[in-house]
Amino acid sequence: MNIILNGEKFSIDKKTSIKDILIQNNIGEKNIVVEVNKEIISKTFWDQITFEENDQIEIITAVGGG
Repeated sequence: MNIILNGEKFSIDKKTSIKDILIQNNIGEKNIVVEVNKEIISKTFWDQITFEENDQIEIITAVGGG
């Protein structure tokens, strides 16, 4: 199945979770926001979300500074 991950096509298994995507892409869980189809997903649901073909996932990293 294909999804759009940060603007690029990405193939996943239907049972893939947000946590699986983070692990596959070497992205740590700290200081990030995950959005699925323009809806922010709480970290408590990262194992429960299921994806459909062409879902759009954005992973945004918070950067501190001033």
